[in-house]
Amino acid sequence: MAAMYREFFGFDEAPFNVTPDTRYLYLSPMHLGILETLKYGIHERKGFVLLTGEVGTGKTLSIRALLNDLGKTVETSVILNPQLSRLELIKTINRDFGQELKKNSFKDQIDLLNQFVLKSATSGKNALVIIDEAQNLSFEAIEMTRLLSNLETETFKLIQILLVGQPELSEKLALPNLRQLRQRIQIHCRLSPLDEEQTERYIIFRIQKAGPRAKVAFEKSAVTKIHQRTEGVPRLINTLCDFSLISAYLKGSRVITKSIVEEAFAETPEYAIPASCP
Repeated sequence: MAAMYREFFGFDEAPFNVTPDTRYLYLSPMHLGILETLKYGIHERKGFVLLTGEVGTGKTLSIRALLNDLGKTVETSVILNPQLSRLELIKTINRDFGQELKKNSFKDQIDLLNQFVLKSATSGKNALVIIDEAQNLSFEAIEMTRLLSNLETETFKLIQILLVGQPELSEKLALPNLRQLRQRIQIHCRLSPLDEEQTERYIIFRIQKAGPRAKVAFEKSAVTKIHQRTEGVPRLINTLCDFSLISAYLKGSRVITKSIVEEAFAETPEYAIPASCP
């Protein structure tokens, strides 16, 4: 089905995969501004930086684009599974930085990290720890990240920490017992869903990326319906557009109409696009 679908519309590859491929990062003014702000916070050694957004708004894709753009002067550790103990977290960070220490002493692990970031700073490099899905961090692990921010010289932070998570992360950080950490956050970026105009540009961008000579068109009313049904969340837009293209292919149509989108929505599993969307 997928191969025939691509051939029918003239795509070189499927345009609406939900995997975080940075080639398909649509830089809306919001996304571009957030990436530039994150880079500023890291290069200027601001210490703690926060990126939040609802599920499917492009946090993981933005992180990957950021990593591709930081250059060789930034050493990085990326934590994708934050459900770790304090000791497991610091050991994972050291391992990402190429530092191995068999001892299970938290102090020894911190000392090892301190030596690494000091050496990096001396050689003109920066150190960055990115923790994805940070809303799942235990309070113990969150406190450990605050301790990491104490690694500093008299003039700058030796390690930059980017916490990435869903809006629940902001709620967690607002708790009274985390006020010390909250006060250290220098930059907070928020990813929002796309408006209808940006939704249309997003769809066109991905189609052109997947096949410069593709033969397919989305009617304005179809885009409006897609935006309504997905509330502008990129991951949901991908899902509904993919199902819409399948429906159009089965009808032998290269024009995506409002009725095709509605039909596709009806066929889309509820877990893929929540029924709460209008």
